[in-house]
Amino acid sequence: MAFEGSEDVGGADELLGGGAGGDAGTGGGDGGASGAAAEGGEGQGGEGGAAAPDWFEKVSANAGEGETSSNRDWLAAKGVKDIDGLVKITRDTEKALREGGRIKVPGEGAKPEEISAFHKAIGVPEAIEGYEIKGPEGVPLNEPLIAGLRESALKHGAPKGAFEGLVGDFIKLQMDEAATEAKRQDDLAANWLKEQGAKVEEQKAHINTAARSLGFTKADMAGLRAGLGADRALGLLAKLGAGMAEDVLTTGGSNRFGISGAEAQTELDRLKNDKAFQDKNVPGSPERTRWDRLNKQAAAYNAAQAEG
Repeated sequence: MAFEGSEDVGGADELLGGGAGGDAGTGGGDGGASGAAAEGGEGQGGEGGAAAPDWFEKVSANAGEGETSSNRDWLAAKGVKDIDGLVKITRDTEKALREGGRIKVPGEGAKPEEISAFHKAIGVPEAIEGYEIKGPEGVPLNEPLIAGLRESALKHGAPKGAFEGLVGDFIKLQMDEAATEAKRQDDLAANWLKEQGAKVEEQKAHINTAARSLGFTKADMAGLRAGLGADRALGLLAKLGAGMAEDVLTTGGSNRFGISGAEAQTELDRLKNDKAFQDKNVPGSPERTRWDRLNKQAAAYNAAQAEG
């Protein structure tokens, strides 16, 4: 738990987000990327967004007759990075043609060496490290999940290019979804701020008071924003903070949001003999506000007692 004075103490900014005067993207609360493959990615090409080699420009980008993809797309799907990689595919293909006339798809009961040869022909790496997934700079991947996906891909014989392209696209979809959700929460926060009118700064102060008092970290606040919605979280913490401020005025900070009529009368009786308090009990002071509130609550209690 974080306490007042800690750099990790959360506040209104984490709930407001990037669209309403707060810090953009604080914490991990917005979006939908938690527990997924990554917190970002480009999803293009065979390496999660890596640019195609320069020499790809010399390869046709148009699909040939009877083909569904261009030569350039075919190379990208195969995970070919350089000329040597292309030569290796050609030589392996020639070898397969010489030895069997075609690449045989293993059927039920196929021998391990047949399965291994087929996997090699379609571009399955020999080890999980052969699958390369990279997110955009500064955005970490969920490495444990990526590792599990690599193991599954190798187990099921997924070609390198196909696996990398699929995971890259998934990462990009996650980023798009997270960005859409963050924008929605920013809009909710902005609308809530507008509704506060001239009291907006006071309300933000109440939110900060509640966050500090409850020991909420920045991650906690981001979680509230994602779980409750920015507008609802802002409203709830503003009410909590206002109640805490009221408590200080009414009870001197007993960490309660109110007291009974009988307790108000007891408190009045005590304060009547508190010289230090009475010296400060002048019009416009917090002590006078507290005194008036206690008198009002005690008077209502005493009137109810008399009627009963």
